Amino acid sequence: MKIAQFLIISTFISCTVLGQNQIESFPKLTSFIIKEFSNSDNIFPIASINISIDKKSYKIPIAYSLLHYSIDSTYFVNKKDNIDNYCFEILTNGLCKPLFKKEALKLPPEYLQFLERTKNNYDSIKSKINLSNYINFLTEPDWWQNDATPKDDEGKPLKFICQLELKDITTDDCVLYIFFDKKKMLVRQIYQRD
Repeated sequence: MKIAQFLIISTFISCTVLGQNQIESFPKLTSFIIKEFSNSDNIFPIASINISIDKKSYKIPIAYSLLHYSIDSTYFVNKKDNIDNYCFEILTNGLCKPLFKKEALKLPPEYLQFLERTKNNYDSIKSKINLSNYINFLTEPDWWQNDATPKDDEGKPLKFICQLELKDITTDDCVLYIFFDKKKMLVRQIYQRD
């Protein structure tokens, strides 16, 4: 009897969580991002998550961007942003806009092999995995390194949305942490590596 009650409660909790956070897995880049970036080779859309915050619905974009470690910091719109901590703006038309210049996506020739490997892995895995098994909706981040919770202009922590491991999806052994600033309609992505 206790096992049956546990299963019923577990099923109810699972349905409630999935009902609140609907996941569109691996959306097409052209329906995900602004036209200027829609033919980029090294932006990989992973999900669009429909969530409800304070009784309002938001579509949160999640993407992996393969950037080179020597990227010029002036390519980022926000001065404190870098390859492991940057934003996407959510526009009124539902598309997202990276808050880095398109030049940030240029890779040196010796890095193109990593791009090709990432593309191949991403393309082959999309039809094989259930993405909801990779996205964790926790009450707070389970940081791989130090706590890097971003804050808004008033010093308050941004709303934590979810985290996901990317190794199987992109070959980059990292966890991606997603935060949301609803005042500015910004999704902040933070990468941490083991």
